[in-house]
Amino acid sequence: LCRLEKLDLSDNNIAAVPSEISNLVSLTELNLDQNSLVSLPPQLGQLKKLKTLSLRRNHIRVTSTNFSPTTNPQPIPPSVFQDTMLIDLNLHGNGLRSGELNEFVGFDAFLERRKRVKDKNLYGGALTDMGVCGLD
Repeated sequence: LCRLEKLDLSDNNIAAVPSEISNLVSLTELNLDQNSLVSLPPQLGQLKKLKTLSLRRNHIRVTSTNFSPTTNPQPIPPSVFQDTMLIDLNLHGNGLRSGELNEFVGFDAFLERRKRVKDKNLYGGALTDMGVCGLD
């Protein structure tokens, strides 16, 4: 499994991603669409090669963007934004708004990395969606 690059676990009624996900060190694409997730484990940030993460139609939302590790943890840990190569994140169909996502710790690092990579694609002639993760 250490060579696995793409994993599609969509539509499996998954309520939690196990911390052992960090053992999939070669993973570049992870599809967790249409499950019952409300958050992700910090260990997901250990997937240094992760570029694409799809979380469409789960139950990820926040009641407040005043995050605290003990009382109000961020549902997508900062390590996912800061410590991976993530450039494509789809959160369509969750209870998040783009304004809330912009308040997530580490999200600015994700946006900067995404902009650098996507700008290269734009200048190379490819059409690129620069929307904010499928959110309004």
